[in-house]
Amino acid sequence: MARQYVDGIADIVLERLSILEVVNSYLPLKRTGRNYKALCPFHNEKTPSFVVSDEKQIFHCFGCGESGSAISFVMKIENLDFIDAIEHIAERYNIDLNPYRAQHYDEASKKEHDTLYVLNKTVAKGFYNELKRTKAPFDYLINRSIKAETLIKFGVGFAPEQWDFIRKNLNSRYDDKILLKSGLIIKRENKTGYYDRFRNRIIFPIFDIRGRVIGFGGRVMDDSQPKYLNSPDTPVFNKSYHLYGMNFAKNSLGDQRQLIIVEGYMDVISLFDKGIKTVAASLGTALTEGHGKLIERYAKEAVLLYDSDAAGIKATRRAIEVLNPLNVKVKVLSLPDGYDPDEYVLKFGKDKLLDLINHAKDAIEYMLDFYKEDLNFLIKSDVVEYVNRVKNIFKTITNPVEFELYLNRVSEETKIQQDILLKLLKKKTVSQDNEAKPLVYKVTSKEMKLFQRLFDIFIHERQYFQMIKDEFGFEEIKHPLYNSLCAFIDTNTEFNLDNAIDQLPLEGIELLEKSLNNKEYISVKGEMREVRKIYYDLLFNDQQRILLKIKEERDLLLSNIEKGTVEYKDAEKRFSDKYFAINSKLAEINKSRG
Repeated sequence: MARQYVDGIADIVLERLSILEVVNSYLPLKRTGRNYKALCPFHNEKTPSFVVSDEKQIFHCFGCGESGSAISFVMKIENLDFIDAIEHIAERYNIDLNPYRAQHYDEASKKEHDTLYVLNKTVAKGFYNELKRTKAPFDYLINRSIKAETLIKFGVGFAPEQWDFIRKNLNSRYDDKILLKSGLIIKRENKTGYYDRFRNRIIFPIFDIRGRVIGFGGRVMDDSQPKYLNSPDTPVFNKSYHLYGMNFAKNSLGDQRQLIIVEGYMDVISLFDKGIKTVAASLGTALTEGHGKLIERYAKEAVLLYDSDAAGIKATRRAIEVLNPLNVKVKVLSLPDGYDPDEYVLKFGKDKLLDLINHAKDAIEYMLDFYKEDLNFLIKSDVVEYVNRVKNIFKTITNPVEFELYLNRVSEETKIQQDILLKLLKKKTVSQDNEAKPLVYKVTSKEMKLFQRLFDIFIHERQYFQMIKDEFGFEEIKHPLYNSLCAFIDTNTEFNLDNAIDQLPLEGIELLEKSLNNKEYISVKGEMREVRKIYYDLLFNDQQRILLKIKEERDLLLSNIEKGTVEYKDAEKRFSDKYFAINSKLAEINKSRG
């Protein structure tokens, strides 16, 4: 991904900061000699071991070992990545980052984004003020046992039953073009005017991870449809990447890092109101890969707490598919008697719900139970159907102990011997066996050094690039980094990071940056001998990848064919021929590279 800021942006920001001011805004510091002390915010302690040095502009905890700069501190305490922390600090301490943006940066887009953030914040305040002075929606929320301070915390508001509330209150400050982009107003079909998207609805401002208002959700107070209405995607909002309430939940996860995923705004607010603060919800859409990456960034465990209706079950299955491949332990809680989380916590309280959450089912266990619900294991065809259903589940289990436990469970339920069941679970259809999988091009550190040296030579002594092109061409080595590297050099006479962004992968951009900054470049010795040797080394690595891929395909195919059959012997012969061809090629390369 292209860089947003120039190199050294951290140093530029730190020069304009006092770590004492930053840390002291989060916890009280007490002077002890030349330094300052406090109770560490990153672990529980009774005696202060968290030290801040004004002289060195660093913090260090002698209890848990956390240390770093003001930026590191904000990243840790606010649960932000580096860029978000930089921008959060800049906004809070009035540091102008515009002069330090990378050359490719689009200033017009930045200005539009900033305008939308301010606009959304202004509108959210307007909706909040409407809620305070409108009795019916305020009473509706209070009657659902939501405390006023929780409504303030989440900025809950109300959109009055007016067609032009937004434009009446904001048109003098914002033109229709930006209001349309924000999704707050809609153009009439007859093209003679505009009307408000949200009318007569309780409004839930949607915050990004940094607490900026990026969109809105609206809920009716009666049975009219649609029950929920959300902002459309805008330049600052995409519902596939944000979770409602995550800006608050991320700061409450603690060491356990357990995140509870629910379906709607009211579920988040009700649980938060009752003291369960590690809760977030997707925004009117099933859980996506974007949501999964956000969850993985902050949580070790995700508990899916969806409604028990058909839609909730479908959403649970989808969420498991998204989260299971990630480094997140997934659990599922189905509330009894059809309660949704909002109703359950209101009737039975926080402790009862937390007890159920702590005893939630493992996602694999949940899916195994779900897949057997409509089956009778006394009927052979139902047993076969069950095994076919659970195949994909077992593919996601990477822990061998866990695999063994669930294999044993299914074996006991179906009365199929474990060794036979294992073969059935691993057996694939013919179409799956023959399905071509992409070759994985993982670059080792040794290979990356070869690429770096080759790139250095091509950049600093371009004549060798032309020699390689004339002698070998670019087709024989299949590695995408090599191919993109050669294509880039072939189409550019001058090299800079701006024109590399669209043409090179991240590894290529990094190589180019190192080459351009290499002040100690060593010229080629022995003319083409060194360059040719690097080429053959890279070609050798490439052919070895192909050989390993062929071996994987061979083992996969033969594992699903009965040994000793004609089909098995034919498949074995085909792969032996492929092996021989690649090994012959490797021998030739070895000879050429000496």
